[in-house]
Amino acid sequence: MVSPEKIPVLWSIVIMASPLPRLIPQSQKTSLFIAIALLLLLIVASAVIYYQRRQPLVKTIDYTQLSNLSRSAEAASLQIDGEVMTVTSKDGSLQRAIVPDSAAQKEIAEGFVKNNLPVQYQSLRPSPLSTALNWAIPLLTLAAFGFVGWRVYASMGGRGSDFTVVNGNGNQNVGFAEVAGVDEAKNELAETIEFLRDPERFGRLGGRAPRGILLSGPPGTGKTLLARAAANEAGVPFLSVSGSSFQEKFAGLGAARVRRLFAEARKLAPCVIFIDEIDALGRQRGRSNDSASADQDQTLNQLLIEMDGFNQTGGVVVIASTNRPDILDQALTRPGRFDREIAVNLADARGREEILKVHARGLILEPELDLQWIARGTPGFSGADLANLLNESAIAATRDNSDCIQRKHVEYARDKILMGAERRGFMMDDEERYATAVHEAGHVAVGLAVKNGDPIHKVSILPRGRALGVTQSLPERDRLMKKREYLEDQIAMLLGGRAAEQLLLDTMTAGASNDIERAVEIARKMVAEFGMSPLGPIHLGRADDPHSQALLDRIEHATSEIINAQMKRACEMVDASRPAIARLVEGLMERDTLEAEEIQECFGTADAQQAA
Repeated sequence: MVSPEKIPVLWSIVIMASPLPRLIPQSQKTSLFIAIALLLLLIVASAVIYYQRRQPLVKTIDYTQLSNLSRSAEAASLQIDGEVMTVTSKDGSLQRAIVPDSAAQKEIAEGFVKNNLPVQYQSLRPSPLSTALNWAIPLLTLAAFGFVGWRVYASMGGRGSDFTVVNGNGNQNVGFAEVAGVDEAKNELAETIEFLRDPERFGRLGGRAPRGILLSGPPGTGKTLLARAAANEAGVPFLSVSGSSFQEKFAGLGAARVRRLFAEARKLAPCVIFIDEIDALGRQRGRSNDSASADQDQTLNQLLIEMDGFNQTGGVVVIASTNRPDILDQALTRPGRFDREIAVNLADARGREEILKVHARGLILEPELDLQWIARGTPGFSGADLANLLNESAIAATRDNSDCIQRKHVEYARDKILMGAERRGFMMDDEERYATAVHEAGHVAVGLAVKNGDPIHKVSILPRGRALGVTQSLPERDRLMKKREYLEDQIAMLLGGRAAEQLLLDTMTAGASNDIERAVEIARKMVAEFGMSPLGPIHLGRADDPHSQALLDRIEHATSEIINAQMKRACEMVDASRPAIARLVEGLMERDTLEAEEIQECFGTADAQQAA
């Protein structure tokens, strides 16, 4: 039997163990096992407490009172358990006294015998259950404390699993054949692969291979895929770690993890260390004086030491990726650490076609579906965007119970990605639909009238995302350099909706707010960054740089002049296309969405009538 003194200890185990499942980021089987163990422990504790409460209350008395009970008529029986003597009264109450002297116990027992009262001796040998519980409670307490300490130690970086190790010899199933659209970056990595295969070759003439390669570029361009492919092509182990994993709530852990990472790399050399999103680790030092920045600076210092300290021919190459190379510390990007910076940019039309071929290998496409057509219609798409486009197309084809992915499914997926999903359950009244149609027709009229704009692909008054209507234009080619005329035409097209509201509806709506915001942003960049204004070539730089109020006022004035000039152009183009706009509005009110051919019919007829 467990003594009452042990009950608080047992409950302390249950209270300590209750948050443990939240500390275990392991498999579901382990979590289930621990949950069952905690449940059993809770059941045992509850049973012991219930058993103790069912026992009658015991009154503690002294030896004199016990001696008087042995001669009185109130006692019913006596139970002797070692030093404890318990008297049961005739009314059922219990009275207990501690008598350590054996002679005194014998005298009391003889008094009960003279009165013909039963005397019962308990065995001094404890029961198996009591023995087990007496041993289990302290052991479970120690185990609980040990488990909590182990979890805290693990969270502080006491384990060596902060990074993922993938063995080489082609086990990664990612090679340069699966990386398309970044031929220049693959060529840059070719020398690194040769160095990993034969490190002695580069030291033969006294030269050294690059120790670090920094992959920079927009998100989704395949920087991580390039690093894995390089390691696979070289057939060496690949250690993958994220830059944010070096930051912890405990100070000093980041530097320890850096040391452990490079120590493991030296054991596996030749190998590749890949640090994803290194800007979380390699930001410029000295940003502030708080403890968090100081700890991050300490972690970066350790990385700088490790990259400049290991053997040049040791076969350890560090590849890192980032979207923000401009915020990295200069000591990290200097030669000797990251010797090369490879720009992984968005692919051109040919590169997008190659990427589509890679992602379309496991898909069933319509024989007439031309991947080159998809590549031309997706300028600015990254590799991840193209993979998502084909995946959305496959989902749409499955939803239509189609046997293959057709052109309409690709069109639907592209419109969903560029313009947002259709809100068909969102109902607008006729007045709002008509105002939206006029607004979008104004965009179309200006977009068709300008000479340097992108062709109009589709116009719709079906609500998509947060917009009530959308006019979509797709470039015919990738624009690597935007001219001033192109930017001015972009502003005029954005303001075409407001111009149509003023001329045709004789009012203004709040639907043009996003158009105005984008137009002002382009105009301000033309003035303050591109030098495309009478102010000349000026550049404001960062927002926190000091600038005079007079210069800021001149920039705002030049921006307003560009906006007002393009607004005047938009009004003139809308006023010259009133009949065509009326036909386009009528078509939108009937069918909600018009394609490029239908738009050309509306404005082609108008041109013919004007010519007549």
